[in-house]
Amino acid sequence: MDKLKITAFMLSLFILGCATIKEFGKIDKFAETSKAYEHAIRWSDFDLAVAFLDPSEKKPDLLGESIVKNIKVTDYRVRKMVISQDESQVVQIVQVSYYRTNNVVVNTIMDHQLWEWDPEKSQWLLKTGFPQFK
Repeated sequence: MDKLKITAFMLSLFILGCATIKEFGKIDKFAETSKAYEHAIRWSDFDLAVAFLDPSEKKPDLLGESIVKNIKVTDYRVRKMVISQDESQVVQIVQVSYYRTNNVVVNTIMDHQLWEWDPEKSQWLLKTGFPQFK
């Protein structure tokens, strides 16, 4: 009887461990995704950055708009990050400093980002759209 209890206990630990590893994988994937997005924005690679947006948030002509023409990002810093209890959403507040190549004045914006986990695609998508460079 004790052997049965030990086996049941070990099995439950294994199942809990697998669930924990799965959830860790999702948050770990967020870290990779947000780092890649940061890199794209930081280096003003807006063609790549748009790929992180939720398809319903994309504007087909976003990169052709004057809003991103001549933008050079100088700094990207995550100021706050909140992960939802079920780990399916992450809210980040990011400070982005940039200038326009025709004007060397550095501007700073606070980009409020909402990231959501898409279980069908097994990836994180940025729901709040592109940073609003003014």
